[in-house]
Amino acid sequence: MKKILIATLLCLNTLASVFAQQPLTKPVEVLGSTVVEVNANSGDMVEVVFAVRNNSLDDFYIAQIQTDCHCISAVFPSMVKHLTTDSVTVVLNTNNVPPGTFVKKAYLETPDDKVIELVLQGNLKVVKPITKPGTRPIIYKPVHIRLHNNQSNLPQVQWLKTAHDFGYVKSPEPAKTEFALQNLGPGVIEIKSVEPGCSCTISDYTKGPIAANQTATVTAAFTTKGAFGYFKKFIKVELTDGRIYQLAITGNVDPM
Repeated sequence: MKKILIATLLCLNTLASVFAQQPLTKPVEVLGSTVVEVNANSGDMVEVVFAVRNNSLDDFYIAQIQTDCHCISAVFPSMVKHLTTDSVTVVLNTNNVPPGTFVKKAYLETPDDKVIELVLQGNLKVVKPITKPGTRPIIYKPVHIRLHNNQSNLPQVQWLKTAHDFGYVKSPEPAKTEFALQNLGPGVIEIKSVEPGCSCTISDYTKGPIAANQTATVTAAFTTKGAFGYFKKFIKVELTDGRIYQLAITGNVDPM
């Protein structure tokens, strides 16, 4: 009996050692989506809370979180204890963001030298004052919007870019580019329509349902024949669930 007990303990120790040596696939992960849709008005203060889970047996120290724009900042704990969940809040100052479609990112570096992108994307509108003769103008009062990364019931989508600059283009060479739209799931999305800003812009797009983890494309081309100098054109993209995005192409046409 004593020999069986010793053998069992040795086996358990061996298994524990083997499991301890197995690396965690995600020592730190974000619970829920890493992409959050934000629709706001200029002047609003936007906060998005991302739940961060430390799956490892070591405490996770956060020295800093980089961002791709001075218009956003991150509020975060200095440490997430092992096997616990804490939160990182990404704050968007809309006063420093031009109206239209935007994509802003914060970068969370994990202990395994990987980077998790925390993405805020959506549309920003300017609300004009309401004026009536003989009365004071009614000016929009900004609000505080606080969202969590697991609140949306719609499939999460992510644009790899929303603007493209062709630089200098020789006329009549075509100025053509593609915008990629990723469906992060869990449901299906579909592009309802793509409307170019003028007759000189030609647009095409992926037709039909786009399943989770698939990518759709919107192709935009500017007719350079007869054009000269700087151009900036917009393309409006609407999904069947009502979400609207604005893409932009810019460049300079150098006539032959």
